[in-house]
Amino acid sequence: MAAVNPVGVAMDSQSHLRSLIRRAVSLLDCNRSEAWRCLKDADALLGRESWGETLTRQVAPPVQPGCLAAWQTKRVIDYIEERLGAKLTVKDIAGAIELSKSHFTRAFKSTLGSSPMVYIAARRVERAKRMMIISTESLTEIALNCGFADQSHLNRQFRRAVGVTPGQWRRSSASAPGSSEKASQPQTFLARPQIMLRQKVGIGAVV
Repeated sequence: MAAVNPVGVAMDSQSHLRSLIRRAVSLLDCNRSEAWRCLKDADALLGRESWGETLTRQVAPPVQPGCLAAWQTKRVIDYIEERLGAKLTVKDIAGAIELSKSHFTRAFKSTLGSSPMVYIAARRVERAKRMMIISTESLTEIALNCGFADQSHLNRQFRRAVGVTPGQWRRSSASAPGSSEKASQPQTFLARPQIMLRQKVGIGAVV
């Protein structure tokens, strides 16, 4: 039985990989499904998850001019959600996807219909709503846990966005039938909006 030459096998694999990628590139404009099949075969051959992510981006639908790509939008939203209780700056968020502050701000607004700071303020108000229903924490504690500077900051932001004070909203929600059960559902209040309302919410400590 002939011995297997590992160098030869590796060279064959690399040759096959290059062939799959070249074929995929040539088919991108005329037969995207076949191009995707070639890329999946290349991904399986390479055996690295990170490479699969790169290939997926290559065959993703074209990004609208001036907007964030889908992967950029997801990364940014995840970054914000994970840090709502801390100080967030536009520069840091833009850095998460390696864009300049000005470019990121324009692209974010084109994609989600709101500036990053307005989006963050709205998300903090929504998180405060949920915490007011499912916890017994004071408004001061909720304000700090949601990234507001203090309770007064929460009051201003909340009233501007909702139309009533947090205390009024909390009392009315607590008396509503089934409010606690509804708030315990993950999608309640924390569902990420597909299209942000173009409502100007004050940003206070958000920079």
